[in-house]
Amino acid sequence: MMENQDNSSSLPVLLLVDDDNNILQALKRALHNTQATVIDFNSPHAALEYCQVNQPDVVISDQHMPEMSGCELLEKIKNRWPNSQRIILSAYQDFDLVSAAFSSGVVEKYICKPWINKELKFVVDKALSRKVNVTVIPSDEDNIPLTGLINFHGMVAEDETMHELFDSIRHASSTNAPIFITGETGTGKELVAKACHLESYHKDQPFIAVNCANFSEYLMESQLFGHTKGAFTGAVSNQEGLFSAAKQGSLFLDEITTLSKPLQAKLLRVVQEREFSPLGTNELLKFHAQIISASSNSIGKSVINGDFREDLYYRLNVITMALPPLRERGGDLVHIASFFLKKYNKVEHKHFKKFSRNAIQIICSYDWPGNIRQLENVIHGMVILNSGDQITSEMIIKSLSTTVRSYNANQPTFAIENTNFHNNKASQIDDIQPLWQVEKHAIEAAILHCQGNIPKAAALLEVSPSTIYRKKLSW
Repeated sequence: MMENQDNSSSLPVLLLVDDDNNILQALKRALHNTQATVIDFNSPHAALEYCQVNQPDVVISDQHMPEMSGCELLEKIKNRWPNSQRIILSAYQDFDLVSAAFSSGVVEKYICKPWINKELKFVVDKALSRKVNVTVIPSDEDNIPLTGLINFHGMVAEDETMHELFDSIRHASSTNAPIFITGETGTGKELVAKACHLESYHKDQPFIAVNCANFSEYLMESQLFGHTKGAFTGAVSNQEGLFSAAKQGSLFLDEITTLSKPLQAKLLRVVQEREFSPLGTNELLKFHAQIISASSNSIGKSVINGDFREDLYYRLNVITMALPPLRERGGDLVHIASFFLKKYNKVEHKHFKKFSRNAIQIICSYDWPGNIRQLENVIHGMVILNSGDQITSEMIIKSLSTTVRSYNANQPTFAIENTNFHNNKASQIDDIQPLWQVEKHAIEAAILHCQGNIPKAAALLEVSPSTIYRKKLSW
């Protein structure tokens, strides 16, 4: 079956593929005012035949079809028309099946069934506008340089790794799939979670963040699920839980590895079934929000050691975002330090204009074990305790000498004349391997250690299984 709503060649082509005609009709109703030529097929083979001679600008395909899966169809279309944007429709339970295709680039957007019309329209409009912007008038977003300082939702970065992270956040903005953020303490995981929310179609809905390490098991359960009056001693009134309060927005669960095993089991059910019951009642309520979780501990080791449920890890780790530590962000150090200096100048009514040359050397040489949070606290303290128009090396050394012991008791003594705080022995150039070889050896060692079990190897390496599959294909 095929319907062409508009034969105008000036409009982009939107291709819909689903073996269920009722679904096709529902899609067309939801997208009835979309500025595109809409063509639909109830057969993936018929859609492929059409694509042999016609290039679709955007393709939306169901995942479960008897002739071939949606991922298989989109891969064939990608091979023929790599510039076509590819969107998959799939149930929540299919995250594991789709994540590999998502990570490898076969699937660019992921809409969960049953979809929300507002979400569907947001994703399609964004995809169509991207097509127009690329071919006619590129938008500012598409012209972001590979290098250059940008401020992305409060994250200041020039480092290319961070720019890639920002691109990942933009790409993930059209999905309600779970996002998992990894990174050391103080790297800004909550900022990344907020950016994911602000880039999403549900940015006008609540963003709720909770640190799971701050509550006991019982209090955490009450926080998440809510409770009714009399559900337990001290429950004098009904209380709405975070699952309910998040509505259709985002729920950020920080330090998720601290959840108890019983709570992990209950959270798994919420993620799988998209429903929950407040404490003290058997009533089932729908859960609509996107779950964004994070951990500063090694979740891979927690899975291997049996402290964190493997099935829950895979459910939460559909889209992985890794934050680099501050010491690996090159020139970003100076930019971030300047950002905080300007911020706290205003807050504390001071007049610092810059850092001295020696101060910059110290900032760039120090390890910053507490990452951005430590850098911010150090600069805030210096601004409060000092005056003038320049931050000097003496100010930084004094400030670091009072805070460093809480991060690293073995930190070397500071000296203005020698700002190289690292005592690593110089490596022979012959010992240095290309990064891809280091990755290859690490992945092969993990797979061997896990006796060929790639999901377990992925947990040990703290990446998604799809990342390992993609890396293996590139060797």
